[in-house]
Amino acid sequence: MTPDARPFGDTELGRIDESLMTELLEAFSHWHRLSATPDAERSVDWLMARLESIGIAVERHTCRLYLSDPVSALLSLPQRPDLGFTPKTRSFAADCPDGVAGLRIQDPYAFEPVTSRERLGWYERVRDRIVIADNGFEDYVERLSRFGARGLIHVWGSDEPAVHEETVGPIWGTPTLEDRKRLPRLPVIGLNRSEGEVLLRAMVASHTDLSASMCTRVATRVAEAGLPVAEIPGESDEFVLLSAHYDSWHEGVTDNATGNALCLAMAELFQRHRHQLRRGLRIAWWPGHSNARYGGSTWYADRHRSELHERCVAHINVDSPGCLGGDVLRVNGSGAECVDFLSRPVRQQAGSSPEDIGMLGRGADQSFWGLGIPLHLALKELPRPKDRNTRSPGCGGGWWWHTEADTLDKVDYHHLHRDASIHAWWLATLLLDERLPLDVAGYLTRIGVDLADLEARCDSALDFAPIRGAFANLQPLALELDGRWRQDPTRWQGAARRLLGELHRLRHTSVDDYQFDSTYAAGPFPGLGAVTGIMREDADPAIWLFAETQFFRHRDRLTDGLYRVSVELGQKLR
Repeated sequence: MTPDARPFGDTELGRIDESLMTELLEAFSHWHRLSATPDAERSVDWLMARLESIGIAVERHTCRLYLSDPVSALLSLPQRPDLGFTPKTRSFAADCPDGVAGLRIQDPYAFEPVTSRERLGWYERVRDRIVIADNGFEDYVERLSRFGARGLIHVWGSDEPAVHEETVGPIWGTPTLEDRKRLPRLPVIGLNRSEGEVLLRAMVASHTDLSASMCTRVATRVAEAGLPVAEIPGESDEFVLLSAHYDSWHEGVTDNATGNALCLAMAELFQRHRHQLRRGLRIAWWPGHSNARYGGSTWYADRHRSELHERCVAHINVDSPGCLGGDVLRVNGSGAECVDFLSRPVRQQAGSSPEDIGMLGRGADQSFWGLGIPLHLALKELPRPKDRNTRSPGCGGGWWWHTEADTLDKVDYHHLHRDASIHAWWLATLLLDERLPLDVAGYLTRIGVDLADLEARCDSALDFAPIRGAFANLQPLALELDGRWRQDPTRWQGAARRLLGELHRLRHTSVDDYQFDSTYAAGPFPGLGAVTGIMREDADPAIWLFAETQFFRHRDRLTDGLYRVSVELGQKLR
C-alpha cells in the first residue's frame, strides 16, 4: 500500500486500503453482473459480507425493475449469401423473433447539421426501409420508428473489432403507464465498422436495391434486484451520497467493478474516522444501470425523496475509475461547486489541473436533480489526445467499453489509487468541514452565460426578455445571500443550499420534481435547448409551431420559477 496521509484540519486520512480494492476486483472479475441475475446477486452478497466484516451498517433493499436483456441478432442479405455478419441487438430494442425484411437506405444526415425541413423530408423516405446509419442514440431510434422504418443497423464509428453492448431505451428508470407508449418498437442491431463497410460496399456494388433480413431477440421482464446501502453516521443528520452501479455487461471490470472497489475503500476509510465526521456518509451500489436505464437509482429517488431533499448535501457518482489509458482527468459538476474544491485534489494527485471542468450530462445514474441537492459531481477518465482513436464514451476511452474484453487486465492500479485519493479528499471536505464548497456567485455567472448562448442559437422571433428580467431580479438577492453565507455559514448555509437546489431544478430538468427527463443527451435548460437551431424561415410549418409552443411553455416555466425563488429569498433576507 502506498501512503495517502495528508493533513486535513486536525485529521489525517491515513492509508487507502488498496488490498481491499484488489480483493473486490478479483472476486467481481469472475461474475457477469447483469441486473437480477445470479451473478449480480452474488456480488451483492459479497459486498454485504465485506461491509459487515468492517463493522459498517448495511441494508439490502430489494427493488423491482423493468429489465431488457439483449439475447441474439442475425443479419443476412438474400442477394449476397456469401457475406456473413456478427451483429448484436440493443437493450430495449424490439424483440422480433420472426425477423423483418426490407430494402436498405443509408442515412447521410445521421449526425450532419441540416435544416428541420430537409431532415423531415428524409425521414419521410424511410418508411418500410431498413436504415443504415452511424447513429444509434435513442432519440434517433424513436424518430425512425415514428416515421415507419422497419429496422436500424447501427454501424460503429471507430475501428475496434469489438461490437459494443448498448441500449436504445428513452425512458429514465422504470416507465410509468404514460411512458410505456414510448418504448421502442423498432428492431436495432449494431455492427463494427469493418462489417459495416462491407455492407455499404455491397449496397454500392448492387445494380438493384439491396434487401436485407434482420432478426432480434430481446428478453423483457420484471425482476427483483438487490440494492445495498451502507451508512456511516455523522454528528448531524446531513449526509453525502456516494454511489456506483454494480451491474455490468459481461465481467465489466472497469465498468464498473473499479467504481465498486473505490466505494468500498471509501467506506472502510471513513469508518475508521467515523467519530470525527460532521456529516454522515451513505454509499449506494445501484442495480439496473445498464438493462433498466438507471432503474435502481430512480427507484431509490422515488422511495427516499423526502430525506434526500432535506438531508443530502451532495451526490458523488463513481463510474469507471482506474482504467488502463485513463491518463487525463475531467471533472463534471452541477455548476454550483467551487472550482478549487473540484480541481485541487486532481492537481495534487495527477500533477496537473483537470483537462476541463464541465457540466454533468444525462447518464451515470444522475437521478437526483429534482431533489434539491446542491452539489453533484463525478470524475471522468480520458485518454491522452494522441491516443483518442475510438468513440468509446467510457472506460477511460478504452475500446473494450461494454464488451466481453472488459476484463481484469484493463485495470491500471496506479490510476485507481489516484482516483480513490481524489474522492477521499472530496469526501473529507464534505464530511468534516462546516462550510460546504458552494459557489453561488459563480453559478449565477454560468446561468447567465447559458441563457445568452441559448438566446443566440434560437430564432429571433422567440422572445427571451421575460427570462432576462426574472434573472436580473434574482441576481442581487442571490449575491446578498452569498455574502451573508460567507460571513455566517451556520445561519445562512441552509438558505444557500435551498437556492442552489431550486436553480438546479430549473437548469438541469424540464419536468416537475416527481418525474424524470428522457435519456436524450441535453445541455443546460433542456426544454429551451430543444428548440435551438430551428429557424422559422426554413422549418416545416408544423415543426415551427411545435417549437414555438415548446418555447413559450418552457420560457414561462423558467420565468415563473426564477420569480418564485426571488420572492422566497427576499422573505428570508428581510
